[in-house]
Amino acid sequence: MLISYSELCLIGGAVESNIEALVGAGAEGVELMLDGAGWNRFDERMEELSGRLNALGASYSVHVPVWEANLTSECAHIRDAVAESYRRSIEFAAMVHSRYVVVHPGWCSNAFFDKAVARSRSREALLSLAEFNGSYGMPLLVENVGGPAASLFDEEQYAGFLEGFPPEVGYIVDVGHAHMNGWDIGRLLPSLGARLHALHLHDNDGHGDAHAPLGEGSVDWRGVCAAALGTGRDLSLVLELNIGTSVSRLTESKAFLRRTLAEAAGPL
Repeated sequence: MLISYSELCLIGGAVESNIEALVGAGAEGVELMLDGAGWNRFDERMEELSGRLNALGASYSVHVPVWEANLTSECAHIRDAVAESYRRSIEFAAMVHSRYVVVHPGWCSNAFFDKAVARSRSREALLSLAEFNGSYGMPLLVENVGGPAASLFDEEQYAGFLEGFPPEVGYIVDVGHAHMNGWDIGRLLPSLGARLHALHLHDNDGHGDAHAPLGEGSVDWRGVCAAALGTGRDLSLVLELNIGTSVSRLTESKAFLRRTLAEAAGPL
């Protein structure tokens, strides 16, 4: 299983410097997070950016813009702008030969708003995005976002959300977010079948979204690794540590993950 590092911890830095730092710290792939100063108006610089990134020779995945970017916002103007940013992200991902594109399905920003309505908006927007993606053929991976108040889904709703979508649309399970919501990873991962392609990995105490290094919270990493191996799929594993975290903590988390995978696999 390939272990990639998310650019999240270096957000705001120069893109090429970020990539070089992550690769230097042991990244087997880099997940580009299209937020922060280095990515500002990336849609106007795609030819230039993709040329420079391809010259670095790294393996990439792409994460759509996140901050203030709610695909199910109560404001239609915001929903339209977010969908457009997702389309441009797909276009750019194809230019850097990305393995996949991570998409956020949206979230509920206030308890007053109806999550069923938000799920309907999300489904409509993502089906439209899948149609747009027909020209690019990128795997589009839908992430579980937010804790209990904000998440659009319970575990069962998330597992069934992609019914009727084309096969290019799949899942990336964020283990830290699942932990906050009390989801059973050992049950969830096999239930997603061939649509499961990747995991976002970070730790927390089961309440706050700390995006902490592995082993610093209450996630059962032995169980997560056993579940991942039990799928029989060659999943992409993405270490996604919080803004400002030293890249050395990524190196430590990668070593922790490799050890735990080996322990979960048992003796040969």
